Amino acid sequence: MNKLINIRLHTISPIHIGCDDVYEPTSFIIDDKKKKLIEFDPLEFVKALNPEGLKEFNKTTAGDNLLAIFKLIKRLYKPTVKGKEVEVTNFLIEHYNKILNMGTFDKKAVINQFIINKTAYNIQNKNPYIPGSSLKGSLRTAYLSILANIKGIKGYFKDKDKKLEVELLGGNFNTDPFRLVKVSDLVPVQKIETKIVYAVNKKKKKSDKDTIADKGEIYQIFEVIQQGSIFEGILKVDNPLEVSEIKHPVNAENLLLYAHKFYAGNLKQEVEIMHDALGIKHMAGIYGNARFKDRFKQNAFLVRIGRHSGAEAVTIEGNRNIKIMQGKEKSPLWLDHSTTFWLASEEPRPKSNDNLIPFGWAVIEVVN
Repeated sequence: MNKLINIRLHTISPIHIGCDDVYEPTSFIIDDKKKKLIEFDPLEFVKALNPEGLKEFNKTTAGDNLLAIFKLIKRLYKPTVKGKEVEVTNFLIEHYNKILNMGTFDKKAVINQFIINKTAYNIQNKNPYIPGSSLKGSLRTAYLSILANIKGIKGYFKDKDKKLEVELLGGNFNTDPFRLVKVSDLVPVQKIETKIVYAVNKKKKKSDKDTIADKGEIYQIFEVIQQGSIFEGILKVDNPLEVSEIKHPVNAENLLLYAHKFYAGNLKQEVEIMHDALGIKHMAGIYGNARFKDRFKQNAFLVRIGRHSGAEAVTIEGNRNIKIMQGKEKSPLWLDHSTTFWLASEEPRPKSNDNLIPFGWAVIEVVN
């Protein structure tokens, strides 16, 4: 019998799911008083210009001076041009104004330091959503990791990943049992608030030195779905047809239990490392354990999704071969664990670790 499960996904830390889209400099301003990024329709912006402003706009946007475009858009923008508003950090406001106050155009500084990546959104209504493919990928990784542990399979290297999955699932392509696992896109239950934050890279061992990633001049700036957001969708696990060659179909209950077991272990390690390496003590609180802890493994299950979830959350336990960059002109190392993690921050170079939060944590709630 096919299993159809109604689910809700509760975000318990910031989540960014890439969509290959950014906030274009010709379609937003940052309002200092509102502390909001306001993205507007460029056509509506142009319609609101007087003839002199339109002439200046056409002339400026015809060139490649991004600084001049930023300054012009900010100067000509009128509050009557409404748009999507996204919360920003105080530092991002300072960062934006610093760029606007630059005297000369430095293409490297303007472009590299101010690319704002959007999280996945519905093109029609602009609302954020959780792609079913992202959640299914997380469930698959967890399922494979637990199977590898049950079967005692360890030590596969990167170039054997496909063979490892065949061995664990007993099939490939048409005989892969995950073909029968369907996850719908998850849509918001209520209005979803997003925020623009920075991603910072920190070492997993105590150190006074910055990581290679954090020494760079390119900032990572992301729009994230904030914790406390709720999405709903459907998880469907079909049984194979009698003529199917699928040997080991996925059990719906095990799929969620395996996910919780895998990600709970992942979370425990992260909590310990963040406490020991960074002195962060607020981890337990941000995960909402008080709300879900009595229902874990019954109708609530931990999961991790999206960008910067960490190498351990997207690779098969016991069979990891993670590439560790060593800097320019140095060969990378390949280890069974990562040596840094990415955290959401109010600023790109935080002086304190107190407000850093990991990306990607959520709870799947079964609501049948």
